[in-house]
Amino acid sequence: GNVRKIKFCQWCGGPAKHEIPDGEEKIRAICTLCGKIAYQNPKMVVGCLIEHDRKILLCKRNIEPSLGLWTLPAGYLEIGESAAEGAIRETWEEAGAEVEVISPFAQLDIPLIGQ
Repeated sequence: GNVRKIKFCQWCGGPAKHEIPDGEEKIRAICTLCGKIAYQNPKMVVGCLIEHDRKILLCKRNIEPSLGLWTLPAGYLEIGESAAEGAIRETWEEAGAEVEVISPFAQLDIPLIGQ
């Protein structure tokens, strides 16, 4: 997708460099002073509702918000991904589970937030 160039860090104001961080696949804006990464993605959350052996797969959150609470494996959609592709990727990243999207469960469209 078309990613706008971020010139300065949104947290400390330091200059940003554009490269692929360790363990990632996409170019990101990385602050040269504080090291924080600015993620540009549509504000669309995708995930999977997984039933296996009559049980539902949940993940315990290890970051805020809602640190320590249980949730479905989910996260932000990346630019250029379909909802199904993002749900599959997020489920792998969050729970280490390989899944196949059988049918959409729910969809909410909120176009004013950049999607």
